[in-house]
Amino acid sequence: MIYMDNAATSWPKPQQVKETVTEALENAGNPGRGTHSYAVWSSVKLDDVRQKTAKLFGIQEPLQISFTLNATHALNIAVNLCYGQILTTAMEHNSVLRPVATRGCYNIVKAQSDGGIDLERIKNSITPLTGAVIMTHASNITGEVYDIAQIGEICRKKGVLFIVDCAQSAGIIPIDVNAMNIDVLCFTGHKGLFGLQGTGGIFVSPHIKLRPFMSGGTGSHTFVFKQPTEMPDCFEAGTMNTHGIAALGAGVDYVSNIGIEKMREIHTALWRYFSNEARKIDGITVYGPDAAKSSETKYNTGIVLLNVRGKESHEVSEELGKNGICTRAGYHCAPLAHITVGTDNAGGAVRFSMNHLNTKNEIDNILCKLREMIN
Repeated sequence: MIYMDNAATSWPKPQQVKETVTEALENAGNPGRGTHSYAVWSSVKLDDVRQKTAKLFGIQEPLQISFTLNATHALNIAVNLCYGQILTTAMEHNSVLRPVATRGCYNIVKAQSDGGIDLERIKNSITPLTGAVIMTHASNITGEVYDIAQIGEICRKKGVLFIVDCAQSAGIIPIDVNAMNIDVLCFTGHKGLFGLQGTGGIFVSPHIKLRPFMSGGTGSHTFVFKQPTEMPDCFEAGTMNTHGIAALGAGVDYVSNIGIEKMREIHTALWRYFSNEARKIDGITVYGPDAAKSSETKYNTGIVLLNVRGKESHEVSEELGKNGICTRAGYHCAPLAHITVGTDNAGGAVRFSMNHLNTKNEIDNILCKLREMIN
């Protein structure tokens, strides 16, 4: 099998992640809800993973991270923290677009036809009514990595919150919340961090006024009927997914040992090779940035989006699946992004999303299958 659906969820999971799940099943109790060895093991494990995650993202205080169900959960919390108008982009996933639209009072910055985002357009779209800018670090359909450091600097100078969705970039692209002026960072555990589904988290800068998103037991302030308003308890109502969070910590160790810079290098190299070779085939349309025309500093999370002439994207994906090649077709929960790159009237497109374990030989095999389809 050639697995090319890592933007949906990463596979295979590292051995140390599997072993950590087993360890948690044998040792985990309910964190913060007891003094016996199982409860203490869980509390210590959550603290340990918080510290590892903080180090990965350049966060100085680990307690400013709350664990969530996924990036979508974290982004809903983040939107609930906003005041004023929200500015976002046309390249967002529905995990951003839907919470923002539900809240109302928002503006969407258009993107370029290849999925790029003009920083000046964002800068000029910030008005006195703007309270926050929410955007993705990397597109989930083109893999393009956006210059959030510069956007963060713009937001800081304008005095608006900068909220970043790093579901596609965490574990692949270096992130430093301080250097990039990120006020709120939302991440998932089951993609580039190689953890389990149902895990994620949110970092909230200390200067932001907190508003609980939901209420419940925290193991603290028991006689206070309102949800605590300090991190991390504010957003950790109910029993935490200790087994999943423990596995997330093992995933963070895995990518940290390889090195985020190395991850970025591998993903970008695979994207350049696949994109360049696919564009040479008559009958294939590749969307997003052209690797051949991109500078050496143009990074990508390893995504190639394409269509085969005369075939629906789902048909192509299904045929590839019969040959052991795993992809995802359609609109990828990013409707405005597909409108931007021009695939909204074509039934979407086929997305190939790689990780560091994929090879050029696998890409060559895929290209061979695509040629057979065209012929």
